[in-house]
Amino acid sequence: MKSGPLTHWYGVCERSGLGMLDEPLNVISSLAFMATAVAIYRHYHRHEDLAGKWIWDVHALTFICFFIGVNSVIFHMFPSPTTELADALTIVLFIILYFWSVLFRIGRTTFFQALICFVAFVGFSHILVHQFPRAMNDSIGYLSSMIALIMIAVHLHMRARPSSSHFMLAALIGVISLFCRVIDREVCPQIITGTHFMWHMFNALLLYILLKQLVRNVNRVARLKRQAGDSTMI
Repeated sequence: MKSGPLTHWYGVCERSGLGMLDEPLNVISSLAFMATAVAIYRHYHRHEDLAGKWIWDVHALTFICFFIGVNSVIFHMFPSPTTELADALTIVLFIILYFWSVLFRIGRTTFFQALICFVAFVGFSHILVHQFPRAMNDSIGYLSSMIALIMIAVHLHMRARPSSSHFMLAALIGVISLFCRVIDREVCPQIITGTHFMWHMFNALLLYILLKQLVRNVNRVARLKRQAGDSTMI
């Protein structure tokens, strides 16, 4: 594995020096998050039942997704504890907001049920990180999110919801993306670019599937409301 002044705390295989362009694949692949945000924004505005409506959580998640890409580009061009923190915070913010949105909009839980799920999720995440702080190439904090996705998919499947297959696909892609992040340093002697850039690509695809399902649900509810309104006018 490469060695250098950043290896001890930074640990990304592709970085070969201190220059801003020493991680070209990681920088370029970070643009996938921005592309996902733009694609979801355009997808949202193609639905006539959503035209002119401000669904705040969908827009906020799309905005955050774009800035995950921005912060990832900055981090991989100018790696430091500050840029690393900014990169991590946007990801955590997305996870928290999406967790609540999916519970309310797709899971159809009450506030109390959502609160219990959220406390359990945060508690489990804290235990994992506290007990195994450096495990999985410093990726242990993301493991609970992948487990949560699987549980959501199983819950939706048990309720015979069509979106269950999409969430199971998202969970599978999430596991693959996490695997790419975990093995990055291990494969470094054989693959000089590492696999961290694949974590970006698969993760961007994961966010696209998750956000598209949220838009699909919002659009379905808006369409049902419009149809109900039309029926009352007959």
